[in-house]
Amino acid sequence: MNRKNNFMKKIQGIMLCMAIVLTTMIQPVIANAAPAESSNASLGIDVSRYQGQIDWSLVAQSGVQFAMIRVGYRTQATGVLNEDPYARYNLQEAQKYGIKVGAYFFSSAINYEEAIEEANFTANLIDKYQITYPVAFDCEGFSKQSSRQYGLGKDVRTALAVAFLDTIAVRGYTPMFYASKNEMTNSAEWDMNTLASRYKIWVSWYPSVPFPGTPACTYPGTHSMWQYSAKSTVPGVSGTVDMNVAYFSYTETASAKDTSGAEEISAENASNVQFTDVYEVVTAKNITNLRTVPSSASPDTIVTPISNGDMIYRTGIGNNGWSRVLLNGQVLYANTSYLVKIS
Repeated sequence: MNRKNNFMKKIQGIMLCMAIVLTTMIQPVIANAAPAESSNASLGIDVSRYQGQIDWSLVAQSGVQFAMIRVGYRTQATGVLNEDPYARYNLQEAQKYGIKVGAYFFSSAINYEEAIEEANFTANLIDKYQITYPVAFDCEGFSKQSSRQYGLGKDVRTALAVAFLDTIAVRGYTPMFYASKNEMTNSAEWDMNTLASRYKIWVSWYPSVPFPGTPACTYPGTHSMWQYSAKSTVPGVSGTVDMNVAYFSYTETASAKDTSGAEEISAENASNVQFTDVYEVVTAKNITNLRTVPSSASPDTIVTPISNGDMIYRTGIGNNGWSRVLLNGQVLYANTSYLVKIS
């Protein structure tokens, strides 16, 4: 059985690499610097739900110039796609207080389709925000036997990163690859010759004396951003937070790709909604609206209605009476009482 599984993984890897080559031939990567990019360095943080509710006004006053905001993740054991519950609030508030933002997605994709799904999920969510800094691919924990990516191999994982980042580039954002110094050095876990030739590189390495005491990262390869600490303190953030220095900055703020405007998210809604992960097919009991946020307060959040018999995937059931669903790779929300599971 193990031999069969290993053989199937090798076949999947070969097919995946072939798909990536074909995709690259059809759609070249757009990895040029943004028009307003400067060679001046900038200081930033990266955040996710683990920082809880952030006071972005205090963060802005502290001198932080940019924030890399996690917008979503795929669970490592089950492969369920999730939106970070603080993603929209963090994007909204950082933008409001003049902090330039980028984004990242935590991937556990195991095939080409999942990598593309993750990239479109990311782009669909951020399209209504002013994303000036890059959009990054983050993949960790693959060496654990509990990870669904266990045993995929360096070449396959690199190909998945390429699929994600090329899609991000096609969607009009600057793609960036994130990993640790140890994983990158000598291409130990990733094909850095391929990745560094196509994208900005974001490396994590935490010296005993953080930047600026240690003035530069010792990773020998080309890189554009250095995550130099995971235990920094910044006004407005409870506990510790990751700190980064980017060897570039932007003199302007990007415009949102979708200018219709994002729904205003309150801190209370961001902090109180907790979803139980599921992965099941559901349909509507009657005509039900799918929305961009778990709220019926505004008709502007309606994306499309579904009717009884229309089947969609539900990925989470919230404690606020709403379900998180997927439609063509976009995360949307529907009132749980209007949905029924298809057995």
